[in-house]
This record gives sequence, structure tokens and C-alpha cells, in this order.
Amino acid sequence: MGFFVAMLIVMIACLAITYKTLAGYGHLPLWAKLLILALLTIAWFSPMILRIIRDFEWLGGTAYAVAAKSSYFLMGFAFILFMILLFRDVIWYIVYYISHNPELSPDNVRLLNRNNLIAVAAALLISLYSVYEANKTPAVKEINITDDRVKEDTRLVVASDLHIDRATPLWQIRQIVDEINRQKPDYVLLVGDVIDDVPDNLKEKMEELKKIKAQKIYLSFGNHEYYNAPVKWMIEFTHMGFEVLHNTGGEIGQTGIYLAGVPDANSATINYTKALFGAKDGYYKILMSHSPRTIKDEDNKFDFQVSGHTHGGQIFPFHFLAKEANGYLAGMYEMESGNKLYITRGAGYWGPPMRLLAPSDITVINLKAGKNV
Repeated sequence: MGFFVAMLIVMIACLAITYKTLAGYGHLPLWAKLLILALLTIAWFSPMILRIIRDFEWLGGTAYAVAAKSSYFLMGFAFILFMILLFRDVIWYIVYYISHNPELSPDNVRLLNRNNLIAVAAALLISLYSVYEANKTPAVKEINITDDRVKEDTRLVVASDLHIDRATPLWQIRQIVDEINRQKPDYVLLVGDVIDDVPDNLKEKMEELKKIKAQKIYLSFGNHEYYNAPVKWMIEFTHMGFEVLHNTGGEIGQTGIYLAGVPDANSATINYTKALFGAKDGYYKILMSHSPRTIKDEDNKFDFQVSGHTHGGQIFPFHFLAKEANGYLAGMYEMESGNKLYITRGAGYWGPPMRLLAPSDITVINLKAGKNV
């Protein structure tokens, strides 16, 4: 509850600051001020507005998809604009303080209006570029790990944070599935936040996801699975042929690799004892955990953890908040205890259909048999 109250306060503050900067000092007509206020309100409160529309089913199908993408785009645009205005004003005041040039005064309304137009244009261009970055085919990263405990070379493909909901276009899912299949995986690991809606609304989209080709597809739950009928999704994914790892694990094939999964650390109870049940000392142990913070848990005895959740920050400068909240941001981390953590930035996005300085990715992990095998 405290988190949502804090978020509400932040959104109201951002709305007030942005509106005051854009419309509070100039001589804009009343209709223009009301339009700016309406657009900014929709932008900053779009998650709440869309949740109400979704829960009450006021819009469906294409109409909902258009409303969702448009309002979330406005949200991303408003955030980028807010950051540009904030950065601009800090620099502006510093320059004015140093120069004492009255022409550069922040109280110069004509100069303010001109600079506001420049800021809006810059925010729009950056937003459009961010939309391209979010919707292009995810980049493929490749990691090679050699270990004596691995009995045969094994190719894993890791993806997370697809955030498939009723507004996700089929082509986007198809694009991700095709890229996964191009990597010719032995096994696929979907590390949480695969969906963002209840099963009944995603039947057609799950048919696309089922086209992933591998010996087996493993899945662990992220926080968004828990927001959307987790028991139903447990059943649905099982019917799809996916193996949901929920504090469970086992050897994959005859590879000497023990794979386990735990639920999102903020949504359910993690039980490492159950997750490690049946794991022999000679196994190379991999953990699927949506939240990267579990790498520091005392009972986490896995050699290698794969995670998602952070989106790599998704929209700069959220990178700093994502790292602060999760302890890590993206990529490979070597722990002092000797185990490794890898965080994918995710193949999709949440909220604004944008990525800025946080490109989406799919990761190939090549586990190679050591010399002693």
C-alpha cells in the first residue's frame, strides 16, 4: 500500500511540475492549457486508467489495444519530457547564475516558450526512437561456460519479460518466437513475466508462444504471473507443454545439468530445499529466478542463476532506480562466493512501448563439457 501511495504522490508532483513549466507562465489560450492538462493527466495516470478500463471491460479487441498503446506512449513521452525539462532547467539556472545576462533569465517568458517547444520536439523525437528500439527484434547475446560437471554440450536460450497482454500484437510474439527458434536451442528457459493478463484473454497469443521449438520449455513465475491468476496460469502453461518450475527442479536430459526454478521473491515463498531436492553433488546447478536479488540468499547454493525483472532500466535514467531496487541491472555478475548471476534485459517491455539505452535481448548460454568428461 505504501508503494502505491508513494507512486501516486510522485505522479501528481510530476504532473504539476510539467504542467506549470509548459503552461503556467505563458499566455496560452484556455483551451490550450486544458488540452495540455488533459494529455498530461492521461499520460501520468495511464496505468490506473487502463486497469479500470480493463477490469470493467469498457473496451475490447483492437479498441483496447489502440487505447493502451497510445496512452502508454503518452506516459513514456511525458516521462522523457519531464527529464528533459528538469535537466534543461538545471543547466539554464547554472548558466544564468554564472553569466548574469538578463536575456538568459528564466523569467523571460518568450525565451521559456521557445525552449519549451524545443524540449517538446526533442522529447517527441527521442520517444519515437525509443518505440523503434522497443519493437525491433531483440538482440541475441551469447555466453559460453565450460565446466567439468557438464556431461554433454547443451544450448540453452533464455528469455524473460515478454509481458504479453491483450494489447500485444501477434507479430511481436511471432518475432520473438522466430528469433528463439533461429538459435536452435536444446532447451528454452522463460524466466518470468511472460504474460500480463489472465489466460482467457490470451488464447490466440499463447498459440503463437507454443511455436517455440526445443526439447523442452521451462518456465518460472515472475511478479506479473502473480498479478494475473497464477493458479490458472500454472494449469494453462502445463497444458501448453511447458514445465513450470515452482520450487522444483531436476536434471535436464543426461547432461549433468540440474535446472530448478523458484517463484518471484516478492510474490511467493521461495523454498531452496525443495528446489534442490534430488540435486547431486556432481551436478552443475542452474537456478531460474525472476528476481536477481535471490543471488544473495544464504540458502542459494546454485552455481549459476539466470534472472530478469529489471528490463535493464527500460527507459533511461530508470537504470539507476532499477539497479538500486534490485541490486543489479543487467549482464553477467561474478559473486564473491564463486557463483554467477546473469540478468537478461528482457525480450519485451512493460507500460510505455519504449526502450531507451536498454535494448531488449534474448540470451544463448552454451554449456560445454569439460576436459574430464
